Amino acid sequence: MIYRKTHTLITEEIRKVQAAIKQNSKDIKTAADHGDLKENAEYHAAKEEQVRLHDKLHRYEKFLHNEIAEPEDIDTDRVSFGTKVTYSDGEKETTVAVAGSAEYELELFQNLCTTSSPFGQRILGKQVGDVITLDLPAGEKRFEILKIERLA
Repeated sequence: MIYRKTHTLITEEIRKVQAAIKQNSKDIKTAADHGDLKENAEYHAAKEEQVRLHDKLHRYEKFLHNEIAEPEDIDTDRVSFGTKVTYSDGEKETTVAVAGSAEYELELFQNLCTTSSPFGQRILGKQVGDVITLDLPAGEKRFEILKIERLA
């Protein structure tokens, strides 16, 4: 599942990468026209860029097959994809965005917790007032869910 905003940003990124791939193809041809390809640094750099661009394109395209979540469809009764959760460990409050790998990869939200992360898995389905206990390297830690909102 991806956010509508994420889908729009991914589509824009795909267009940019496709334009860069077209330019890269021209760069490869220009570099190849310089002669001996074995010692042609411009050609090798352009070929490396080609691989990077195609990898980036495939990475974005895989997210387009995900179901799109509209902000108004996000339920704030429980922690779920598309929510912003504020919790406390008794000393300080922290707010995290709960979203997917596409939002993480595009760095859309600060302090993002993916739904597939261990912490994300533990808080999914929790309600305000629920307490989560985690075994951390420094010892057991308890967190109380204080607030659940929709991501903006």
